[in-house]
Amino acid sequence: MMSVLRNLLVVICTAALAATTALASVNLPDFGEPADRTLSPAEEADIGARIEAQLHAAGLILEDHQLTEYVTRLGARLAVHGGTGPNGFTFFVIRDDSINAFALPGGYIGIHTGLIKASSSESELAGVVAHEEAHVTQRHIARQLQGSAGWNLATAALVVAAALAGATDPDLVQAALGIGLASVQQRQINHTRSHELEADRLGIRTLAQAGFDPRGMATFFERLHQQTRLYGNQLPEILLTHPVSATRVSEALNRAEEYGPVERESSKEYRYMRARARVLAASPPSLEREFFQRSLEHDQTDDEARYGLALIDMLGGDGEAALRQLKQIADADQINVQLALAQAEQIAGQHRAAHARYEDTMRRFPGYAPTALAYADTLIRNGESDQARRVLLASQAYQRHQPDAFRLLALAARDSGREPEAHYQMAAFFRYRGNYRAAINQLHTGLQRQDLSEVERARLESRMLEYRRNAPAELRRSGSTG
Repeated sequence: MMSVLRNLLVVICTAALAATTALASVNLPDFGEPADRTLSPAEEADIGARIEAQLHAAGLILEDHQLTEYVTRLGARLAVHGGTGPNGFTFFVIRDDSINAFALPGGYIGIHTGLIKASSSESELAGVVAHEEAHVTQRHIARQLQGSAGWNLATAALVVAAALAGATDPDLVQAALGIGLASVQQRQINHTRSHELEADRLGIRTLAQAGFDPRGMATFFERLHQQTRLYGNQLPEILLTHPVSATRVSEALNRAEEYGPVERESSKEYRYMRARARVLAASPPSLEREFFQRSLEHDQTDDEARYGLALIDMLGGDGEAALRQLKQIADADQINVQLALAQAEQIAGQHRAAHARYEDTMRRFPGYAPTALAYADTLIRNGESDQARRVLLASQAYQRHQPDAFRLLALAARDSGREPEAHYQMAAFFRYRGNYRAAINQLHTGLQRQDLSEVERARLESRMLEYRRNAPAELRRSGSTG
């Protein structure tokens, strides 16, 4: 992962330098918050979107609809009580065993699979998410760069990218120096103590107001801090980018006590998603089989372990074995279990049962986007592209502009022989991934077809105009489509 992120530094900084050139020609008035003089909210959003797009392109983001939906819903619940609306953040999961999370400018928050695995309760995980949201709402990166000489969009983007790598590898600083950004220093990457304490204070308040145990954040950091003697120089990344001391843990615990004790049991979805993170981060997933088997030997009612074993079986192509595990889960009506049952039935060749379960699950849980995406994927694989299209167009995934809804619509259109539609939908997929160049390429390729109707040509040209207008400045200047 570290070598990929070193390359990512150069990519991000190159893009940021191009954006900075465009911004330099604009004389903006000096007003607003002091942090705006370093990075405006628009620039913060630009940095966050660029880095997320590069993380996707580098294959570092775990593309799992259920995990992404879970952390998004958890973050939205917290955000309502943290001073922003439920849609003010974009969450994604990083496939990495390190115990870490990070907040990018513009509301982009990454959660490592290692962090989800290491949490012992939903309140602990929510505590870290609330802490990261506070870093965003308080604009800590912009405030930290405020007053530092030589900072601009390019240097800020580089600093943020370096922080993703844990800010612990000297080679990252050398990479920065190698492209002329000598002002980047490790001390400017890590959060300052005052920012950490502010994020603790606001995060604990958010936890309490959202109905979680306000001690969740403090107990998680305390447990990691107590384990530091076992790590030596290999501390968990979250303790390197978010330094924890005994004093800080004590202050956090004392602040949590002000809200009184809250006994909150972790949701079943949290437990299943923790198992899911463990399995999907493993290579191969079967490496985690022994872990779940030991858990079941200790407690035969451990539904989280059964779900994990079923997921391993499904990934191994054994639908029958997965069904045996899933049918022993006590609460079989839970949404993640129902979706797993449908997928296991499909793998086992029980197509009619799988389709009936998908349809029933969508009726009972209409707002759960992963069901429609999984069902549409199954329909496409079974040659039912027209039905897949109907499912997708009526789904929350499509209405919320989730990229994979457009990717699946493109596949359905291709399989139905509607090539112009396939290019149109694939362009939308790339656009919502932040890759405007690939999106414009798709539209350009579609417009080269000789068999386009007037309506199809007008639709592609209209979308091309829209994407060129909204593309990053450097792409607009170049006029490039490839």
